Amino acid sequence: MFNNFKRVLAVAMLSTTLGGIAIPSIVSAQTNPNQGAQTTQKHHDGGWKKLNLNDDQKQQLKTIHTNTKQQVQAVLTEAQRAQLATAKQSGDRKGTWKSLNLTADQKQQIKNIHKSSRDQSLAILTPEQRTQLQQMKANRHQG
Repeated sequence: MFNNFKRVLAVAMLSTTLGGIAIPSIVSAQTNPNQGAQTTQKHHDGGWKKLNLNDDQKQQLKTIHTNTKQQVQAVLTEAQRAQLATAKQSGDRKGTWKSLNLTADQKQQIKNIHKSSRDQSLAILTPEQRTQLQQMKANRHQG
């Protein structure tokens, strides 16, 4: 069960990365202006700039990110949404998802949403961009 949760988090992080990085204006509007968020944003922006996304790709990723966020929010209870919003406002993202005490069904739904989001995001990229993204991911895990 813990491994499934780790997979859900990994998929969530990848989807957030794929969707959120491509749209710095949305991310910067939603992130708390603390140092950690700024550093993360700079790191993410650099990766997407290397992919040289065109405007159409950026818009499609923005749409996917928005839809994914809405779908995940719909899976959460009102109390979980409030808890997540509070954690985001305070900048405390570490352990936030774990503290939501998601049911097995919620975890599976979120996993499916993020898998779909990831698949849609990757489909937008050219074969060269996908290869470059895989290389950047491999380099990130090495160092």
